[in-house]
Amino acid sequence: MSTGTERNESKLVEEVVCEASGKVFLPPCQIACPVGEDIQRTHAMISALPLDPEEASKKLIEIGDEIYEKNPMFTICSYICGLCEKECNYKDHTGAVRRRMLKRIVSEHYIPYLDTTPRMPAPTKDKIAVVGSGPGGLMAAYVLGKKGYKVTLFERGSTLGGALRYIPRYRLPEDVLNSTANNMVRIANVEVKFGANVGENGKSLDELRKEGYKAVFLATGTHKPRPLTFGREFVEGTDLEGVMFGLPLLYDANQGKVSPQLFKGKRVIVVGGGNVAFDVARTARRLGGDVSLLCLECEDKGCKDGIPADVEEIEGATEEGIKIIYSRGVNKIVGKDGKFRSINSPRCTLVFDDNGFNPQFDCNDNITVEGDILLITIGQGPDRNFYQNEALLNERGRLDVDPLTLMSNLKKGVFIGGDVRRIGFAAEAMQEGIRAAESIDRYIRGVDLKAGREKEYEKAKNAALENYKPQPELVWKDAKKRINFDTFEKSFTVEEAIAEAKRCLYCGPCLSCKGCVVLDLQPEIPAIEVDENLCCGCGVCVAVCPYEARKLEKRDSGKIAVIDDSKCKRCGVCIMACPSGANKIKDSLEETIASTYAAI
Repeated sequence: MSTGTERNESKLVEEVVCEASGKVFLPPCQIACPVGEDIQRTHAMISALPLDPEEASKKLIEIGDEIYEKNPMFTICSYICGLCEKECNYKDHTGAVRRRMLKRIVSEHYIPYLDTTPRMPAPTKDKIAVVGSGPGGLMAAYVLGKKGYKVTLFERGSTLGGALRYIPRYRLPEDVLNSTANNMVRIANVEVKFGANVGENGKSLDELRKEGYKAVFLATGTHKPRPLTFGREFVEGTDLEGVMFGLPLLYDANQGKVSPQLFKGKRVIVVGGGNVAFDVARTARRLGGDVSLLCLECEDKGCKDGIPADVEEIEGATEEGIKIIYSRGVNKIVGKDGKFRSINSPRCTLVFDDNGFNPQFDCNDNITVEGDILLITIGQGPDRNFYQNEALLNERGRLDVDPLTLMSNLKKGVFIGGDVRRIGFAAEAMQEGIRAAESIDRYIRGVDLKAGREKEYEKAKNAALENYKPQPELVWKDAKKRINFDTFEKSFTVEEAIAEAKRCLYCGPCLSCKGCVVLDLQPEIPAIEVDENLCCGCGVCVAVCPYEARKLEKRDSGKIAVIDDSKCKRCGVCIMACPSGANKIKDSLEETIASTYAAI
């Protein structure tokens, strides 16, 4: 595994700032990635893989090193994340480049290699406490360890991973999670204390300070399920036998604590419309249940009231025989002899109004859904008692945290992030871990916590193309053969990965990619110049440029073609088209050709 100091400086990416807007110019996929992976760069590297299996494996490990530098949890992301794909410039043509699947093939070769990587140098800096080993806590601990701090990770459970432990194994294999998490703390010299409570029945923040911890990052997650409500009232009947929350089921199923046929012969109703609800529904189906999922949202994902779960989750659940009941709420849980029997379900006419989440119902349009098991999966929240007791809640009962630095506005040296601050995707919690680590480092060093950190971004557009290559279909096992907890999504072969990486439009600036340089295709990104004495201002270069990198500017002598260096790809089209020979790429091609001829 390489470090920044070991790598050739000329191959390192550079930040490109648009002169006109002052915004950082990047491809939209990289802006969408919470961790900021150099997506375009690694796509270029994958596209150049050799076909020989052994050589390809070596190159995939090198690419893994490249990704690991920014995201040591990319092996997990390759199974559960696809946020970058939602912003890919290809998505509105033939479908986004399948970045998640490209990372998957890298992960499969990289995970065995991880176990062989050496530890970082022993830490010498101050003691830092991180509470919670979910994606936010793990990432913060790793980055702080990498910076040389003595990090202690307090985990109340017996394994690392936090909320990642709720993701079904058919989506995130246990060995991938274990290897990623265990190697992160090993490599970064992080001390882990399992069964260690901070807060209720455990250490207080003051006690941590007395033990010498100079800062604390609280990433305690949201492990408390949200109760079922209708309007402002709690729905009665949740104490009936057969009514339970979905979140604990996911954890117990992953830990092997439930019977493989727990719901055999039973009708299971899952309430909720997010990805977690679909995880619960598909888990219940794998435990033998006849499953229906009921949600407030409508089927149209393009609508503001559309179901929030990913398309792949909805398609997969439907194929597996799960019935989805849209636009319905629950106003009554019905039981008999102390056991759950059915729910009354009025039609939901509105989920969000101008002020946010505010479901409205037509109680005259009501159906009864019968079942034996009711799994409530409508969200989760944090343990508020701990934050209340530590005086970290404001007068409105909310966490008072600076959104940029993540430091509490009520207690210096206490940083809060991840789902406990804002429920989101795993990669977003990872980002908060990275941000908290940067803030803690600055706090310890006594420097400005905010200087240079607030940036705006401008999305690069894709090239003007006439034809777009088709997106490859995801290949899943037949639905009947995948009703188990084995992974069912087929990985790319090397050939398929190369072909998919070549679909990338490489929208972003050359300097923020340097894929050609890291592949040793050229020593550096060459400059491109316009000889103003030769340029006639005809505009041919403007017309032929597929990247909108050329424009005409008025000068005293007339119009002159100028180049937007952030958009120029050095493709040479303008050079070939220029009737005046005014454009020139300043590289060593001519010298290379001359020296080659001289050597013959």
